[in-house]
Amino acid sequence: MKTKSWLTGMAALLLSTSLLASGCSNNGNNSTSSSNTPANPGTEAPIEITWANNWNAPEADNNYVQKFIEQKFNVKIKNVKFETATWKEQLGVMLASGNIPDVLAVDGTVGDMVQWADQGVIASIPVEDIKTYMPKYVADVESIDPKAWDAGSYNGKNWGVPKVWSNGSTGFMPAYNGQWLKAIGYSEAPKDLTELEDVLTKFTNDDPDGNGKKDTFGMSGRGKDAQMQMFNPIFAAYGVNPFQFKLGADGKVEYGAITEEARQGLALLNKWYEAGIIDPEFVTDDNGSIQNKFISLRTGMFDTGMWHHLYKDGYFGQVATDKGIELVPGTPLTGPDGKKYAFSNGALQPPIFFGVQLEKDDKKRQRILEILEYAATDAEGYLTTTFGKEGVTYNLEGDLAVAIENPAETLAALGVGFYNPLGGKVEAMTKYHFSADKIAFRDKYTKIDGLTVLTDLMQSTVMTTKAQYETILTTLQTQFYIKAITGEADTDKAFDDFKAQWLKSGGQAELDEAQKIYEERSK
Repeated sequence: MKTKSWLTGMAALLLSTSLLASGCSNNGNNSTSSSNTPANPGTEAPIEITWANNWNAPEADNNYVQKFIEQKFNVKIKNVKFETATWKEQLGVMLASGNIPDVLAVDGTVGDMVQWADQGVIASIPVEDIKTYMPKYVADVESIDPKAWDAGSYNGKNWGVPKVWSNGSTGFMPAYNGQWLKAIGYSEAPKDLTELEDVLTKFTNDDPDGNGKKDTFGMSGRGKDAQMQMFNPIFAAYGVNPFQFKLGADGKVEYGAITEEARQGLALLNKWYEAGIIDPEFVTDDNGSIQNKFISLRTGMFDTGMWHHLYKDGYFGQVATDKGIELVPGTPLTGPDGKKYAFSNGALQPPIFFGVQLEKDDKKRQRILEILEYAATDAEGYLTTTFGKEGVTYNLEGDLAVAIENPAETLAALGVGFYNPLGGKVEAMTKYHFSADKIAFRDKYTKIDGLTVLTDLMQSTVMTTKAQYETILTTLQTQFYIKAITGEADTDKAFDDFKAQWLKSGGQAELDEAQKIYEERSK
């Protein structure tokens, strides 16, 4: 029997929509139970729960996982199955008719959360409720990011169950062509900026591919489609992400783009560009062209991957192997201050939302929290809701859940994934998704003594000024950064002028708001 492993998860969608809401539904009993033990079926009427999701729609109602949960918790679930591509329109129609699902396990953004909160669509959920009825899950979330509650915070209230993606808390890491490293005399990846400069210089000038031609470069950059990931190991070595807010040494909020650390990073990149060790086509390179240049032996360094991309079954690790390239992962580079830093997108995601009617329905709210706790942290609950039936859709090989090819029953028929929006989001359950070897690989390259992972101080934060000025400020920044790296603009007066223009064009307003938010959170 052939098998393969898989990770059940939810993809992120960016969306915005205007939703009209009126009325409430499913208010139920307002009494509060003091127990967080699943209800005993038969002792009371089942609680009716309307459960909405825009992923992993079950083929039919009354499926295996649904009935499993219903019997375990004495509930009756009504499935609301949104289409992945059009769920926001479907939800809008539903809300306009006065029907609000009890559970909204959809890919709404923080902006959607604000809109729904203002419109009276979603419930504010006391943090203490979640901590009381989901203690194991809360401990898991806070172990990944103690600030996980920030994503659901608005107007002094919490608007859902926090959700994180633990891989997001790990940083981007460089990788190198192993054959090229050996050809220039290196037995391991470079450890600091000095060694990296030497490696890139030799990748460019010392014919590392042995074809007798000067047709290689050290690296390229993602100058076309995602400048926030452009040359990230170099900026990270200076302890800054130019596209993130950070806390300065004086305790004040700073924006990375206009810091002295960013100026130093730009100066070094300009030096390397002038030396010819950066592919001049970086200005028009996107992620696809960067990957193609690496596997076609034009460049010897790849810097836009995270650990799971570089592992042997990751999209880039697999491609490199198929092309006969020995992919050598590197660790974050030691910078001028003697420390190691890595960029991170951050782990925070928008929360799981509840319909506004649950603000007044303590019993139903508690029961849903108990279901989510069970699905997220109990081995039986997690395996059933995330992988299905053992021996039918998956087998356990040690702790690893391995999918059975051509199972007797499909995941959609069983209802797998629909009732657990936390599948793939719980660190304690990683063992079911990743082999011991894969976890060891992750830990080797991400859990490094002295490593600081840089995340945005305003990650998943509602900022009115950012919504107002982000487009103009990002355009201003990316244009200047390209000019600074290529030498069209200098990193002395031109950088000072850019900084002044950035502040005048809305940047100061963003900084003021970020400072205010930071101070309020610090109280």
